[in-house]
Amino acid sequence: MKVSIAMATYNGAEYIEEQLYSFINQTRQPDEVVITDDCSIDRTSKIVSEFSRVAPFDVFFSVNDVNLGYTGNFNEALNKATGDIVFLSDQDDVWFPEKIKIVTDAAVNNPEALLIMNDAELTDQELKRTGLTKLDQIFASGQGENGFVMGCCCAVRRELLDFCLPIPEEIKGHDNWIVGFADRMDRRLVLREVLQLYRRHNNNESHYLANSTKKINKITTLLSEVKTIKKSRNGEIYNDSLNQAKIMRDAVLNPPKKNSLPGDDLKKVEFSLSKKIFKMERRIDIRRRPFVKRVFSAFIFAAQGGYNCSGGLKKFIRDCYG
Repeated sequence: MKVSIAMATYNGAEYIEEQLYSFINQTRQPDEVVITDDCSIDRTSKIVSEFSRVAPFDVFFSVNDVNLGYTGNFNEALNKATGDIVFLSDQDDVWFPEKIKIVTDAAVNNPEALLIMNDAELTDQELKRTGLTKLDQIFASGQGENGFVMGCCCAVRRELLDFCLPIPEEIKGHDNWIVGFADRMDRRLVLREVLQLYRRHNNNESHYLANSTKKINKITTLLSEVKTIKKSRNGEIYNDSLNQAKIMRDAVLNPPKKNSLPGDDLKKVEFSLSKKIFKMERRIDIRRRPFVKRVFSAFIFAAQGGYNCSGGLKKFIRDCYG
């Protein structure tokens, strides 16, 4: 099994060196590391060049002609990786030495899994450990594993990448795209082992509450959700999520290229996305109604099972608020 690591960099000089050398320290080293840089203006390129001279495996480094953004940059790295299984890597984490070995062993023992994820411990910017893991925080917030969408914890099989790539420009988040397909096919395996440190600092792309380095619970999660309701009241965030789901469904109904995934897998994805789109359209319609009709419609939708999902209560409150 050929193992690749795909890393997307952008002005990562402050932290990237620790992550790069954690690749060398793996008990099962990668066969190649593919790094694409999104026009950094710091020392990132120099650090990667120095690393490539001492790495005992192939390192392929390229700089994008123009800034592509977070998702576009990862799209470039993933397209250039050639492994049978491809690990996604952020530029500011640190992997434990056994990460690749444990995940590749899991891939061998679970051939049906198209995507394998491991847990990560949250740290501050100096890598001070908190004792909290990403899954700890997700479960504490009242979510299930479906809330675990974290690209830097993913290893993806070639079959899924061949279907997923290239990632459409309209998609916001390469991990939402890749994990979303695997999850809807029921072919995602989540390992509870903590196999890396997840560094939190001011420049992190994600500000998801479950990434907090302070312990959260259902109450703090609900309060956080309430704070965001006003900001998203105009419905733009919901329309955007609806469009993202439609793009995913279109990729299943009209794949851009021939794929080798079983038809049953694609039918699962189509059914799941169609159901999600139907519910989102209903919820958008509910929010557009006057207050009394809006609340009444939300109660009817709840009685029909419209909120029987993770975070259902929060979604009900959001819809009543409008």
